Amino acid sequence: MCSASTSTTSSSSAIAPIRPSKWRLRSEAVSFAIAIQGELGSNSELAVREFFSDRVSSPTIVPCRTFDELFDAVHDGVADGAMAPLENSLVGSIHEVWRLLVERPLPVFGELRLRITHCLIGLPGTELGQIRHVRSHPQALAQCERFLHELADVEVEAVYDTAGAVQMLAKSGGPHDAAIASAQAAIDHHMHIIARDLSEGENFTRFLLLGDVAADQTGDCRKTTLVLQMADSAAGMAAVLTHLQNHDLQVLKVETHKRPGVPWSFDVYLEVAGTTSETETRAAIEGLHTFSAACHLIGSYPMGQDIEPRIQTRS
Repeated sequence: MCSASTSTTSSSSAIAPIRPSKWRLRSEAVSFAIAIQGELGSNSELAVREFFSDRVSSPTIVPCRTFDELFDAVHDGVADGAMAPLENSLVGSIHEVWRLLVERPLPVFGELRLRITHCLIGLPGTELGQIRHVRSHPQALAQCERFLHELADVEVEAVYDTAGAVQMLAKSGGPHDAAIASAQAAIDHHMHIIARDLSEGENFTRFLLLGDVAADQTGDCRKTTLVLQMADSAAGMAAVLTHLQNHDLQVLKVETHKRPGVPWSFDVYLEVAGTTSETETRAAIEGLHTFSAACHLIGSYPMGQDIEPRIQTRS
């Protein structure tokens, strides 16, 4: 059955309405804080900056080392909201974030799709042929896999953040060390960009803005995101898609993912055009309990746009 803003299954098949009036919209606030996974200069920080670029007040950034800490920051009141990466156009969904959206729900205010431009960053004067050790976040390493494969005799090390890797480089790196991160991270730490555009193909990461934040829910095109928990059955998935088709709902995303520790079951990441404030959309979503063990409503929110981040020189 479908549930909203709860990590447990309700005894009723109806989903609780999403009412933005219950959430504190603080677009005129003097100050507010947004948590990110990573450090200043990370793509998450660039996403926050772009999301709030047309607002008078810029948020304070609360860096977190892990996604669990990011959700903790909002639930514990350390931050008003969070910018969480949900999926990447090259390597797919970030399953840990999907899991936390189910287990520790937060309101969703919006999304954006940020263009990702990975750079190989070294100490000033470093050249490509000198590099023997590269650090970055696992997602960035996966997105630059071919580039890294073509480098000779290079050790790759996964760390908690792209910009964090540049911090390590600036603090204790040598002429054979490098990091993969944004140009912003290189500029922030006065490092040298050895190579740009390391990933193959168009690279975008989709971010969700979560929590009690300064944002306006505007835009005509909206979507609804859900997670279904289902038995491992092709027939069950087919029934879900037929049900949505019968309600004339456009499916924007459907992805299955095996549930860790639960044999013969999987999660379905599902997105449809429309919002739960629309009668037909709501009826269709409420009907999904028939086909699933649990249905978690993540939220209804305006569709995002592709954004090219702006790089700044800052003190």
